[in-house]
Amino acid sequence: MQKKISAQKATTGMAPSSEVVSKNKKITPLDAINTIYYASKDSSIPEDLIPGLKKELTVLSTYLTCNHTEAFLFANIATLNLFGDKSDMVDLYRFFEITPFQFMPFLPALDSLYEKRLIFKKTHRHRSDDVMRKYYYSAAPDIIDALIRNAPFPQSEKREMNGTIEVLEVIYELANACIQGEMNITDLITEVDQILNAQKKHAFIRTIRDLDLLDKERVLYIYVIWKTLMGTAAVDMDDPITAFFPISSHRVRYIQSIYSGECKLISNDLLEYRQSRFFNDVELQVTEKTSDLLQDDQIVIFKQKKKSNTIKPESIGAKTLFYSAQEESQISTVREMMMDNTYTALIDRLKGKNLPLNLNILLFGAPGTGKTETVLQLAKASGREIMKVEISQTKSMWFGESEKNIKKIFKEYEDLCKNCELTPVLFFNEADAILSNRKSGSNSNTAQTENAIQNILLEELENFKGIFLATTNLADNLDKAFDRRFLFKIKFERPELTARTAIWMDKISYLSKDDAMYLADNFDLTGGQIDNIVRKCEIKSVIEGIDADFEMLKSYCFEELVLSSKSGNFIGFQKRA
Repeated sequence: MQKKISAQKATTGMAPSSEVVSKNKKITPLDAINTIYYASKDSSIPEDLIPGLKKELTVLSTYLTCNHTEAFLFANIATLNLFGDKSDMVDLYRFFEITPFQFMPFLPALDSLYEKRLIFKKTHRHRSDDVMRKYYYSAAPDIIDALIRNAPFPQSEKREMNGTIEVLEVIYELANACIQGEMNITDLITEVDQILNAQKKHAFIRTIRDLDLLDKERVLYIYVIWKTLMGTAAVDMDDPITAFFPISSHRVRYIQSIYSGECKLISNDLLEYRQSRFFNDVELQVTEKTSDLLQDDQIVIFKQKKKSNTIKPESIGAKTLFYSAQEESQISTVREMMMDNTYTALIDRLKGKNLPLNLNILLFGAPGTGKTETVLQLAKASGREIMKVEISQTKSMWFGESEKNIKKIFKEYEDLCKNCELTPVLFFNEADAILSNRKSGSNSNTAQTENAIQNILLEELENFKGIFLATTNLADNLDKAFDRRFLFKIKFERPELTARTAIWMDKISYLSKDDAMYLADNFDLTGGQIDNIVRKCEIKSVIEGIDADFEMLKSYCFEELVLSSKSGNFIGFQKRA
């Protein structure tokens, strides 16, 4: 049977009612809370609340601008908070001495208090799946402060959202409230959606609203942007993802989509995933595309400039290269294609015929035959920058990172194209490791990673727009799938006798033609090996002040042959002197 406790309960020593304190004294909201609390404890709260509290409930409900039921709940939650107790629904059942079913009629009032921001609800970290203890409730701190000071109800200043920056800040604060457990994800999504619809007059807000993203992703996107504007280069996503995806399996699946690049924020090039120091950390940062979108509303994100891995054409020294007739024919064609007028006309023609808009060229052959230098000289002749990639840079200690590095390289090339007057060259130097035959029948992580890298490279080359040159020493190992991706495949042979003679005479000006022919005929060296010998001559000249004589040159040739044999490279033949 429910207890009928009136305000007269105070006369027994439990708590003074407002009438007992002073019949002439005006009841303050704080007095009302005090009386309501003492009358409520263990009361079993009957349908008409507690008889005798009408005056107190009227005073408090008028102060809070709510109904009597809401004022009743607020008074008790606020007092329990001041006692230091966190109030979840189970705490309230026990306080009133009622069953959960008896409390059900009061749930709408509890929700209404939350919607009016008179109370906050915070998610229990370890009870998120517990219906009764999913949230605990607390009275708004500014209202408690006003009550204690007997001050008027605090009027929150209306946030004017006059521009994109203010809109982003408001949404960030709501997201942060969800992260702190003060708002659930459903309410957050609802409020953010209302704000985006109301503020679509701003260009960037309109863009966010129209993007093909999940509702949660829009909030994540704005969260990262605001943190970036506040000075965070790479934003740790552990807390927001945990808050926005409370179900563990959903959270793990979403994190995996970030790693794989399938997440729409990543695939749409709005954010990019950055490898963190710790394996399970997720850090995201804004992309150039997002920076460009923000500039539509005059918002500038200053990003630290990346170290340039480009080679300017003017920094490349002119160098004479000697080719066989077949090599010269193919290289001349490539050289002409890369000249500005020819390249522009060619791309227009390909576009008109709906053909791939790329020049993918493979240079293959023995080490030291001039492949790398040819790429440099082609770029210099056509006035194009080179984005040089040493393939060893794409390898990572973390499984899966190599694949991301490949994608990142092509993204960086796209960005470089936007900032270059002439289409630059993407140059993969010594690309043996990623152009060789794919491994079959192996389940090792290494084999799977290498195959994944090649699949990504094949896909990127299929859709590539620009000039791509790659060099490799192991042409016989070239995976067949790359054949049709390369428009030209130029084989570099070891230089013939005539070419070797010309190289010797070009490199060492004081060498007679007979001596040059002797060295060329007796030592089957590549251009790269002859370059090594020339450098040794220059060292001798600087240190000793004399040029290397013919006997010294022969000695250097022997040394180079021995060095090459120890490195495992084929060195050809050497005649007896």
